[in-house]
Amino acid sequence: MTYSDCKVLSVLQHKEEPLISKIPCDEYTQLAQSYFDYEFLGESKFYPYKLPKVLNEIDYKICVITGSSGKGKSVLLKEFPFYQKELRKFDNSKSVISNFDFTDKEDCMDRLASVGLSTVPTWCRPRNVLSVGEGFRADLALNIQSEMCFDEFTSTVDRNVAISTVLGIKKYIVKHNLKKVVFCSCHKDYIDYLEPDTVIDLDDEKVYDCRGVDLKKALSCQS
Repeated sequence: MTYSDCKVLSVLQHKEEPLISKIPCDEYTQLAQSYFDYEFLGESKFYPYKLPKVLNEIDYKICVITGSSGKGKSVLLKEFPFYQKELRKFDNSKSVISNFDFTDKEDCMDRLASVGLSTVPTWCRPRNVLSVGEGFRADLALNIQSEMCFDEFTSTVDRNVAISTVLGIKKYIVKHNLKKVVFCSCHKDYIDYLEPDTVIDLDDEKVYDCRGVDLKKALSCQS
């Protein structure tokens, strides 16, 4: 079973008020229009989705927002009441490990291990010299907590890294009983491995209820 086979909690609705952007029509926009059958007067309208009310009525650990590019995923993500909680940034004058709170050493090691960042040489380097994949894992380890939003999740890493990371971070979320962790991405290949409680699919315009459903049985991870 995949997430799209799960029960539909609700159907997405657009807001009545659009987001409007205006720009001057210059020679370049006019030139572009001349090549195509398109009229542009300098104003663009986009009707974003409303945050489904059902998310305020249920308990969930993990929520995923997905959909193709341009559907309004990031705009919808901003509707979550805890979106304003800023992600922590690494201090590159220190090592990766030195940026963590060592008042709870076990949790620090647990965070790093959960994302597959388990080598001491990597811990001893500053964040800005890590590879893209290592940096993705480090940022996730530093910021994973309840009521946190992650935009462009797994967008910068190859799919094996993406899937192996979500397998570990799912275990961390369950072990520490985190609540309302929201991942937003155009990618869908990792979703069933993450086993979220809810999935908001902007392509289908539906909210899926995956609570209690064992999605991973239908998959075979090669990473």
